[in-house]
Amino acid sequence: MSTGEDLIVPEGTAGRSPIASHPYPTRVLILSAEMGEGHNAAAAALTTAIAEVWPGCAVERFDTLELRGLPFARAASWGYGFQMRSVPLTYEVFYDWLCHYDRFADASKAVIGSFFGRRLERFVDQRNPDLVISTYPFASAALDWLRRHRGFDVPTVTYIPALHVHPLWAYAGIDQTYVMYDTAHRHARTAGFEERMHIGAPPVQPPFGTVGKDEARRGLDLDDDRFVVLVTGGAWGLGGIDRAVEALVDVPGRVQLLAVCGKNSSLAAELRSLGRPRSSLVVFDYVDNMHELMAAADVIVTNGAGVTVLEALRTPRPTIAFNPLAGHGKASTAEMVERDLALRADDVPALADAVRRLAEDPDLYARMEQAGRKWVEGRDLRESVRQMTVLVQDRAARAG
Repeated sequence: MSTGEDLIVPEGTAGRSPIASHPYPTRVLILSAEMGEGHNAAAAALTTAIAEVWPGCAVERFDTLELRGLPFARAASWGYGFQMRSVPLTYEVFYDWLCHYDRFADASKAVIGSFFGRRLERFVDQRNPDLVISTYPFASAALDWLRRHRGFDVPTVTYIPALHVHPLWAYAGIDQTYVMYDTAHRHARTAGFEERMHIGAPPVQPPFGTVGKDEARRGLDLDDDRFVVLVTGGAWGLGGIDRAVEALVDVPGRVQLLAVCGKNSSLAAELRSLGRPRSSLVVFDYVDNMHELMAAADVIVTNGAGVTVLEALRTPRPTIAFNPLAGHGKASTAEMVERDLALRADDVPALADAVRRLAEDPDLYARMEQAGRKWVEGRDLRESVRQMTVLVQDRAARAG
């Protein structure tokens, strides 16, 4: 994601101030990052909602890491992926310190805010947005730094695409912060956060939750009488997907696996080499119809992190968090389990047992399915966007 790549400019708006003639934003900057697909997917979903709520609004999406240059952004993305695959304990320690030691969290926020904030100042000045939305914590840190050190007065919003809010997401200088669960302020550990906190809708694209199970199975040519398990590790195929599939293909009964490997081509090749029939296992690479795959499934197995979880909840389908990712994966899983939205399986035997329980215990399945429906009830991303309008209106009123 680079400068201007996703710029949508309505005719006749170039070069003029949008606030003077519109009751809603007409120039919005969304700051995201290429760290997996979650932050960018949330930015894309917000862009779609903005197009419906604020007709003619110009939206630009930008990778926060590229404020320090494209080579830096690529190195940071690669480094994060390497860390999560090869040395996840280092990330777990960092996440634990962040969530439990205020001095460490405050120091991290200050360093990150300054590191990106100075570059962001010049970037924003060149664009003159009347609203900035962050879907990435480093961007929120930079916006808070601008507010405190440069008197930045453009309305700011953080939209958190995760089921756990760590302190790097939380800043008193952000006007509105949208979270996925009502106890997020306890984890934010930031004074004044609760007053600016809003319960938001999952930032996922509109097709999720709009397709029925029978319709999806017909479209994918799947049997109606199978217990379908969708296994996915997100865009990077993280979370021991190979071990999950190898364990579940031997679960007794009419279980059919759909394995989505994302951009991990070696994983896809490995699973196809198992030679299982389609009635047992269907392997996918990167897909653009995840909403159909989730709708067709009875249960979704994931690593407990990122936008995949929010897509599953929007569908909604019960989730099994298998070998949850270090840090945010385990923290998000805890929140889901507490709300009957997921089961946790730390190893292969526990995963096989969880699938058997959901396949054979209709009461458990019904309870979790109902919990998912209750969780998404009344949540509309367009309504979350509408709530942001007041920020621009208040700024216009102050400008007089």
